[in-house]
Amino acid sequence: MPKIASPTRDNPSIPASAWGYILLFFCITFISAALESGYYFMLPYLAGIGISAGELGGVVMGVCYGVSFSLRPFIPIAEQRFGGRSLIRFGYGCFFVSAAGVALFAGTVKGVILWRAVAGVGFGIVGIMMTAYERQFIPENIRGRSIGLISTAYNLPSLIVVPAMEFLISEGFFKSYIFFFPLLVTAGIAAIRRLPPLPAENAATHEYGETEEKASYLVLLKRPQIIFFIISAMLFALTDAGQLRFVQLAQERGVAASYFFSVSAGTALLFRIIFGHLIDRLPRKLCAPVSTAVTAAMMFTMTFVSTPATLMLCGFIFGLAMGFGYPAFMCLTIDLGGRRYVTRLAVLFGLLYSSQFFITPIIMEFLIRLAGDAAGAYRLLYGAVFLAAAALVPLSPRVYRTKA
Repeated sequence: MPKIASPTRDNPSIPASAWGYILLFFCITFISAALESGYYFMLPYLAGIGISAGELGGVVMGVCYGVSFSLRPFIPIAEQRFGGRSLIRFGYGCFFVSAAGVALFAGTVKGVILWRAVAGVGFGIVGIMMTAYERQFIPENIRGRSIGLISTAYNLPSLIVVPAMEFLISEGFFKSYIFFFPLLVTAGIAAIRRLPPLPAENAATHEYGETEEKASYLVLLKRPQIIFFIISAMLFALTDAGQLRFVQLAQERGVAASYFFSVSAGTALLFRIIFGHLIDRLPRKLCAPVSTAVTAAMMFTMTFVSTPATLMLCGFIFGLAMGFGYPAFMCLTIDLGGRRYVTRLAVLFGLLYSSQFFITPIIMEFLIRLAGDAAGAYRLLYGAVFLAAAALVPLSPRVYRTKA
């Protein structure tokens, strides 16, 4: 592919030469996300072919995430040893082995768990390495809009693949369902073969002057910028993970949760498509914590709503902030990490984000018992998150201005 001509600050529109990379990264991300969401129906599929998951049902669904979570800290080491393109090809190879294994050889629950664990290796690798590719091949001036467009690939499978897979399962087309995934991964393998190699690192010095021996997570965590980013991202992930217990809150308020979910998801998707250029034009280092404050404020406000219209309004505002915030934080992993640390910071961001989806439901359960209902729990948690995020906003320009 040709080298991208970097746009100027006065003209941050995406040049024609960049669209090839954006489309390629979008396709790879979409296929990975479709593989993940399509397997949501694994347990009904197993039941349909006469395999009872029993008490291992949770392991069947969660093993790939556990493997991915455990593997991520070691991906930068593997990248240095084998190179980014070889590593992402290996990740998609794991996807194919897993999909083919489940379709052809998994006759028991333990067999399914084994093949799903192999997919976890792929998920751990592909997500991190795609961040490295985005950093290398998307110019900074169009990074926000471009990543906003690419990130829509995470949402589209819920609108396209999930309904199709649900139809296949409900109609009893079990073979069509399970053999869809090897075909899907084959398309992904064709896409990643078009990825160019990532440039080799300069072993002597890097953006911040560290030598090869000093490049580590410890060096990264010594920077005030990175600590500030981690705190900001943790608070943002807390508001995103708050949706996991939102159905209970909506039931207490007497409104259907779908009013919120459908409007917020649709708004976030449309924002990234239509207004993604704002992620480049606005100062994302400042606006990222603002997005957190807005999402937290909506989580707090929704504890008082009692009509579909007000819930949809909250979902609309939440979706705007989420539509801007998530791509902005993804861009910050690239902006702050640079070529040397982008994979390590992407690992930290991924670990932090996924851990909040594990921790937040536990925190909410404790707060529900403490407050007596879900509304009280949401007010306690997201009132505190809003205050913390609001406190970070004025600090953001000063902290991010420092280099060390």
